[in-house]
Amino acid sequence: MKKKDYWTSKRKTEVVLQLLRGEDIETLSRKYEVTVSDISQWRDSFLNNGENGFKRSPESSKLHQAERIIGQLQMELELIKKKNELIRKRNGS
Repeated sequence: MKKKDYWTSKRKTEVVLQLLRGEDIETLSRKYEVTVSDISQWRDSFLNNGENGFKRSPESSKLHQAERIIGQLQMELELIKKKNELIRKRNGS
């Protein structure tokens, strides 16, 4: 799997566990075609948070969803304002 490919938390965990079992980081880097730096970051994240360290936090996905809704509401508000402005111009106000 190349670096540009998507790595699931499960696959990252498998690589980190191999590293923690004593496999050489350079060998793993070549085997999985990812950088030593990536594997080191995965290891650190795993040691700090376990497998959950690789997963997106529910808070960030909720925040993203809220931001999307706010954007939609802003667009709707702008459309309503323009509609009202056109109605006022047509009615001569």
